[in-house]
Amino acid sequence: MMNRIGYKWWVHLRLMKDPVLRASLPRTVLYSPETFRQMLARHKSLILKPSGGSQGVGVILITGREDGSRIAQIHKEVRVFRDTPSLTAWADAINKRSETRYLIQQCIPLARLGGKLFTIRTITQRKPGRPWVLTGWVAKTAGPGHFITNSRSGGGVHYVEQALSQSNVRRPSESVLKDLRNLTMQAAQILGKWEPRQPVIGFDLGVDTNGHVWMIEANPEPGFGAFRRLDPNMYRRIIQF
Repeated sequence: MMNRIGYKWWVHLRLMKDPVLRASLPRTVLYSPETFRQMLARHKSLILKPSGGSQGVGVILITGREDGSRIAQIHKEVRVFRDTPSLTAWADAINKRSETRYLIQQCIPLARLGGKLFTIRTITQRKPGRPWVLTGWVAKTAGPGHFITNSRSGGGVHYVEQALSQSNVRRPSESVLKDLRNLTMQAAQILGKWEPRQPVIGFDLGVDTNGHVWMIEANPEPGFGAFRRLDPNMYRRIIQF
């Protein structure tokens, strides 16, 4: 019996319909051995993740090396595959064991803060009959040896404005902040029409060194732990909204 397709795929399809958001979405496809081989040929690095997963569970980083071999990393565990058939067989077995079908996503070359990869979590909320409000955002760095930017990896939390100004992003921070806000609000409005009773949506966004903002994924049940760690006032504003 084929595993079901989780919410992340349907969210991606809806966001892809918007021409503005489409330019900020990493190339993403449903897993199959054929699509995996195609994505491996097109991109040096890939992210594999369950379409219904959360908190970074089951996420895999695939990275190509100059000798033609590839590295698969889960958290801090690393495996080396000498050829595409052996890697595909391994990934296929993982996909078949998963409760929800895997997605294959172009890996964005994220900017770094203090030498560590970082992403940005934004929170949008609304009350019945009212427009969406951006109630908080936080920059999250990956822990040592990790590629996932969450507390489970031992990563840190930072104010977004400070993170951008101290990172290796070459674009002015004000322009990046504007794009982060606009993309977040645009995506919330689109997804809110699909789920008219949804009161909150969290977004994970990445910024590359050129300052291009990428929307990595949306989450209808985002965690607020990073906000509690960074700024109690921002955390209370979200909780009490």
